[in-house]
Amino acid sequence: MPDLAAARDNSTLAGAVRQAVVLAVMMLLSLSLYLAVLWSRGSAARMVTQTEWDKAIPFRPGWVWVYLIPYLLGPLLAAFLRRATLVWYIRRGLAAVLVSVAVFAVLPTKTVRPAATHLGGGPTAALYRNMVAIDDPPANAAPSLHVSLTCLLAWALVRDFPRWWAVCLTVTGVALVWLSTLLTWQHHLIDVATGVLLGSALALPGTCLLTGRRSGRRRAAP
Repeated sequence: MPDLAAARDNSTLAGAVRQAVVLAVMMLLSLSLYLAVLWSRGSAARMVTQTEWDKAIPFRPGWVWVYLIPYLLGPLLAAFLRRATLVWYIRRGLAAVLVSVAVFAVLPTKTVRPAATHLGGGPTAALYRNMVAIDDPPANAAPSLHVSLTCLLAWALVRDFPRWWAVCLTVTGVALVWLSTLLTWQHHLIDVATGVLLGSALALPGTCLLTGRRSGRRRAAP
C-alpha cells in the first residue's frame, strides 16, 4: 500500500507544488465556466429542485466554511496523489464540468435560498453574503458540480489510499461537504443525488476500487 511519499510519481516538493497548482487551475477553470453559464442562463431557470423534504432541512449558514473548504483542501490533497491518479481526476473532472454546464445551459434549474439580510455581522455572515452575491441568481442546481467534483476527488483518494481508515476519513469528509450544500441551501437533495450519480458514473468505468492496483502488481510479478 502506498504511503505519503510513494503516492506521487514525483515525491519532491516541487512536484507536489506542481500537482497542487494544476488542480487549483482546474478548479478555477471549472468555477469560471460555472459562473459564465450561471450569469448567461440563470435567469431562464424555471424548474425548482426543492422538495418538501428540503424544506424540512434547517438553514445553517455557518456551514459555509465546510462548503468552501474543498477549494483549499483540494489542491493540498492533490499534492499527495500519484501523477497518474491526478491525470485520472483531471480528465474526469473536466468531463463532469462539460456535462454539467451543458445541462445547465439546456435545462436550467434553480434552488430556493433564504434571504441573507437577517444574518447580522461577523465573518461567517460576511462570507455567506459574499458567496451568494457571486452565485446569483441561485441557479445551476442539478447536477451539483460541487458534489460531482468532490465525489471524483473521493474516488481518486480511495484509489491511492485504500486502507480502511483512509477510506473512512475520505467518506466522512466528503459526506460533510455534501451535507453543507444542503444546510446552506446552496443545493437541494435532487442536486446532490444527481451530482453523486454523475461523479460516480465518470469514475467507476476507470476505477479498480481497492483491488485494481494490487491485481496489476500481481500480474507484473515474475
